[in-house]
Amino acid sequence: MEKRAPIDRLTEAGLLLIAFSIPLWEAMIYVGMLLVLIGWIYKLARKKSKGVLRTPLDLPIIIFVIIGFISTFNSLILKQSLIAMPVVTVVIFLSYYLVFSNITDKKFLKKFVLAMILGGTIIAYFGIYERSMEGIKQSYVTLINPNILAGYLILIIPIVSSLLFYAPKGSKKALLAFSFITMVICLILTRSRAGWLALVGAMIFLVIIEKRKRLAIGLTLVLIVVTSILIPSVRTRLVTIFDLNSLVNEERIYGAKSALQMIKDYPLTGVGVNNFYHVYPQYQLPEAREHLIHAHNIFLQIGAEMGLFGLAVFLWLLIKVFKVGWKTLKKIKEGDYLRALVIGLLGSLVAFLVNQQFDYIWVKASLFIFFWVLLAILLVIRNIALKEKNV
Repeated sequence: MEKRAPIDRLTEAGLLLIAFSIPLWEAMIYVGMLLVLIGWIYKLARKKSKGVLRTPLDLPIIIFVIIGFISTFNSLILKQSLIAMPVVTVVIFLSYYLVFSNITDKKFLKKFVLAMILGGTIIAYFGIYERSMEGIKQSYVTLINPNILAGYLILIIPIVSSLLFYAPKGSKKALLAFSFITMVICLILTRSRAGWLALVGAMIFLVIIEKRKRLAIGLTLVLIVVTSILIPSVRTRLVTIFDLNSLVNEERIYGAKSALQMIKDYPLTGVGVNNFYHVYPQYQLPEAREHLIHAHNIFLQIGAEMGLFGLAVFLWLLIKVFKVGWKTLKKIKEGDYLRALVIGLLGSLVAFLVNQQFDYIWVKASLFIFFWVLLAILLVIRNIALKEKNV
């Protein structure tokens, strides 16, 4: 049995703390990041680390950050952007590059993913408890509001789902099944329409990709949808998705029009990072009643705050991610854990894109971190797959 150096144990502890704490306790995510950073700097000083490794996403990430700073210095409210943009840059570095550079083997990757699933299962359990025992109308636990909790769940459920259908019969499959059921029930109880649509989108994606498991995944999707419709409160909520005259939908349409006007007025640099909320009153339509926190659409949000160049680079990043994922998938044989994980990650990104047509979960720092962590995991799998192929 290989003996691990104390600094390696510190780094691994930090990584596991990040993975576990994402939905539970934001402060502990930063503690985990600090531990990983200390370990990385120590190994760099001792020349036991190659530093931050290069990835296929470097160029769009770097350009996206540069555009963010350009937008900051052209911001309508400079103070708000100066507070946010350096933090955004540091968080991207810590969540993407440090996670990517410090997970190098399949064994620890499995531990990292398990820690994520445990954290997700715990938050989902407390979401169900909150709704059933405390009588709270919509579950949200530690994540600000029900839509943010739903935004987290739709990122983790596709991963659990894909691994569940990969896992052989036994205790692991039973535990994954428990996690999946708990998370889906919690998602239903959030009453987040964007979350429900995102789950359906992700499951349809899994049906298309998982040729050998299509029937099982398809039946699971049908069971979830039918069960949800049978719940009166859910059925009532579902109907409002297509009701453009409902108060909530009207406000979001007004917000979208305001965001488009911001883009029209400031097409190159936007109104400034972290400025939508502060600038919105100037663009709020006379008929709008609410002061929206965000545009309820990630593309409108980025376009409004960072301009069309920022939006174009973000789209480029997403396209690159799916290309990397698809190429990685082709390198991994059927039935492999890594293959199931790649499919789950791509399903998470599909769910993210569906959800973010109607919401904006990056207002919560832990979910911004989670997005970049998921991208890092995808690139970690790519590296491991390339190493295994060359062995």
